[in-house]
Amino acid sequence: MAAHGDHEHHEPTAAFDFAEAAPRFRERADAETDRYRRLAAQLHSPEDRVVADIGCGAASMAFALAEALPAARVIAVDAEPAMLDLVRERAAERGADVRAAQASVDDPDALAAAVGEPADLLWAGHVIHHAADPQQALAHLAGLLASGGRLAIGEGGVTAQFLPWHVGVGRPGLELRLIEAGSRRLENEAIEHGSTPLTYGWNLALERAGLTSVRTFSELVAIPVPLEGDDLAHALNSLAMRVDWFERYLTEEDGAAWAELLDETSPEWLGHRRDLHHLAIETVHVAAKP
Repeated sequence: MAAHGDHEHHEPTAAFDFAEAAPRFRERADAETDRYRRLAAQLHSPEDRVVADIGCGAASMAFALAEALPAARVIAVDAEPAMLDLVRERAAERGADVRAAQASVDDPDALAAAVGEPADLLWAGHVIHHAADPQQALAHLAGLLASGGRLAIGEGGVTAQFLPWHVGVGRPGLELRLIEAGSRRLENEAIEHGSTPLTYGWNLALERAGLTSVRTFSELVAIPVPLEGDDLAHALNSLAMRVDWFERYLTEEDGAAWAELLDETSPEWLGHRRDLHHLAIETVHVAAKP
């Protein structure tokens, strides 16, 4: 792993390599299957006939909705061809009737073509904050809803944390600085794209998009020490993904610490530890078209 100093954070390097990240998206999606089933149960209505997972990634929500609504038309939409290839692979493995379509949240015409007809439910998980203009992106999605249709977005909450404050490698607060590096990467992405920042809460943004009956709920994820089996694998995969993505925003010292902690051949490998936990808050905002 190459380490980078803070002086590089102004370079145009915020873009992800989704083709390279696809296997980790699959691993994370497999670990979160039950969570998305619970979430889909809270969001769908038995009468829904057209539903879409916008910015779908590995399409965990699309597959959960397809299970819950076998008669519905389910579309998984993403701007990245690598993610759509992954969706098609997973659909074939599961025998799920989930259609993959390419569109960006910044392209209203492509979105409309991808969804195809007025939607009863649109889900956008952790994608709207990447839009060039998040408020405009919400307005585009609101325009795709049928009368009474709902738009649900996964935004906000509290980033998952897994480590003790001091792991004995590098300086204390290592994971907190990784989270902060992710914030700076997002800021740099916005600068690169000339994005318009959202300077108010997501509930207000949904109202400004012309939607009503806004409600917000959160799910606490609190798995105590020690993480084992799939829970431990999920933690290690999540940390490795973040380190890969935010590497350019880490100091040389922190980069070296993470390299040691994530190296399975190292005596300091996190997989050997019995003091990892999983604490996070996943927040969802839902609003309806009048």
